[in-house]
Order: sequence, then C-alpha cells, then structure tokens
Amino acid sequence: MNISEAFKRDRVSFIQSSGLYLFAAALPFSVTLIQGGLLLFIAAGLWRRCAAGALQTLPAEIKATPLFVPWVLYLAAGVLAAVFSVSPARSFAALNSDLLTAAAFLGLCLFLEPRQRETALKIYLAAITAAAVFGISQAMGALAHGHDLRARAGHHPVRFGEIMVIGLTLAISRAAAAEDLSPRVRRTIFAATLLIISAIVLSQSRGAYLGTALVFAGMLAIKRQPKRVIIPLIAAAAVLGIGLSLLNPVIRYKIGSIFSGANSAVNTAVNAPDQSIGTRLVLWKTGLKMIKDRPLLGAGPGNVKTLFPLYCPQPYPEGTVWGSLHNLYIHQTAERGFVGLAALLTLFAAMFMAALRGFNRSPSGLTLWALAIMVPWYAMNGTEITFQHVHTS
Repeated sequence: MNISEAFKRDRVSFIQSSGLYLFAAALPFSVTLIQGGLLLFIAAGLWRRCAAGALQTLPAEIKATPLFVPWVLYLAAGVLAAVFSVSPARSFAALNSDLLTAAAFLGLCLFLEPRQRETALKIYLAAITAAAVFGISQAMGALAHGHDLRARAGHHPVRFGEIMVIGLTLAISRAAAAEDLSPRVRRTIFAATLLIISAIVLSQSRGAYLGTALVFAGMLAIKRQPKRVIIPLIAAAAVLGIGLSLLNPVIRYKIGSIFSGANSAVNTAVNAPDQSIGTRLVLWKTGLKMIKDRPLLGAGPGNVKTLFPLYCPQPYPEGTVWGSLHNLYIHQTAERGFVGLAALLTLFAAMFMAALRGFNRSPSGLTLWALAIMVPWYAMNGTEITFQHVHTS
C-alpha cells in the first residue's frame, strides 16, 4: 500500500503514525520536530478515541500507566517549589518542560501500538546511526586537516555523546535479543553499533564514556543468554577506543583522566586535571551553597541562573553566569529542595522497577533496552542535567 492509499484508507491513523515516525527520526536532531511529531501523534490519538466514543475511558487508563503516581508526585513537588520560589513567574514557565515530558510519556503509553512501535524503533535506530556518521565525519575530517574537533552533529558534544549512548543501548539490545534475526539484519545492527561506538569515542565526552562502560557492564549482568554477542562488542569497543586514541591524543587523555577527575571531586587536596572538570567542581560547590540556604523547597525551578552571581565569586567559571549546575541531583535540589529531590528519586526508582518488571515478565530486545539504559542514564545525570534535555528525556 502506497502513502496515498494509506492516507485515504484511514487519515487519522496515517497522521498518528506520521507524527510518531517524525518524533523517532527527529530524536537525535531537532527539538522542534520532536515536539511537533509528538503533538501530531497525541492529537491524532485523541481524535481516534473521540471518533470511537471512548474518551471517557482515558482518565482510568492514565491512572493505570506504570509511572502515573510518581509523575504526579514529581510535578506536584515542582509546583510547590515554584509557589515559594524567588521568582514564581520564571519557575512556572520552567515547569513547561516537565509537563511536556510527562505528557509525552503518557501519550506513548496510551496510544502507541505494537505495529507502529516496531517501525518507529527502526526509524530511530537509523536516525541515531545517521547522526553518528555525521559526527564521525566532523571529527575525522577536522583531524585530517590537523584540527581537533569533537563529534557533535549539531549538538554540544556532551549531549551528543549522551544521545549516542541511549541509541547504542538499543542497538546492542537488538543484537543480543533472543528473537530470531536474519543474518542481514544482524550484520546491519552490528555495523550501526560500531559506528555509534566510534561517534561516542570521538565526542570526547567523559560522561558518555562512563555511560558506555555501564551499558556493557549492565548487559553482562542482565543477559540470561550466553555472552556471545556482548563480549565481541566489548572487544570491538576497546579496539575502536584504542585506535582512535592513537589518532588523537586528546581522546586518550580524556579517557585516562576519568579517574583523576573523580579523585579531585572527592579529595579537595587534589586539583582538577583540566578546565572542564574544574568548572564542574565549582558549579557543584555553588549548588551546595544554594542548597544550604534553601534546603526544603529550593530557589524554584529555573532560578539557578538568577542566584548564581550571589553564590559564585568572580571570576565565574569560563567567564559565564551558569544556568546549569551540570549535576541533575545537585541542580534539582538547589531549585526544588530536598522535597523535589525525593520526588525525582521516587520517579527514577519507579522507572527502574517498571523496566525490571517488564524484562522479567517478557524478556526481549525492547525490554532489555529499557532495563539496560537505566543505570547508565542515572550516572550520566551525575555530570549533566540530562533529564531536563528534550533529546534525552
């Protein structure tokens, strides 16, 4: 059936599927297209329910979604922090991001169909691979001309690395799943996996390196089948990392400085090994000062930048007034207090339990992806505010 025939046969279903596929294709690239695709998908889903006279069942279905209560608690904590914030107007505007993320999750829970999901996953993996190729071409092209450019594909390199880690987990999960895959499909997934790993290495993002290591560690811990897929991919990742490090000594330094950076974070007598880690240490200390003054409800969502000059002595790190503390847990506690942190951790724990139940109930490439990405994602939020970025949340 061609596109025209599909549209004529069921316009609403066509629009819904198109929105979902646009969302999947845009995830590594465009916030506007991500949100536009989701809006189309959810609006068409509501339209279909309305036409079928089934809107009255939606409240019960929403309450039955696996993260309904944790999401309500998290959103309520954000509203409470906004009410008592240093700038309520700014805080309530900042809550739009949380509302959109919650609406996206609920919309996918309510309206996503298995047929659509399988196609969307293929589109998403293809888009991640295309972004990886773009990032690799940037970094290697610059290296060929004697320049050091981090793979980024239109993003900040750190965010690009995080996006790649999420896609990498899907690719490995698909390759390692118990489902039968044709040799051609398996070879395609392996090729995509190697490209994504190369893009992560070339992003020069230590958070992504840590995330990748935790993905492989999690796969070894979770997988019940023989490790015949995971172990060769770990070996391939090591070879790619070593090879690209030989081409670019900056990559070798970034990988080697992870331990010294962690040491400087916990040992005040040790200096940060470079500006990037030094900046984060200053930001974290600034956040802790904010938390000390407003421990219960924080300064209010979106107000780190407002208070930053009051808590960070000049000169500011890299000459910038920062709006992100580059650690989600410190950032959200500074803005929402320990009430907000408790709500965030409740949501994260519920996510993990939902993923674990799904995998135990029905082991597959999809449920393995959901479970295997959790710990790496939590860890990457330790050096960024990944949860608050549209591409990754």
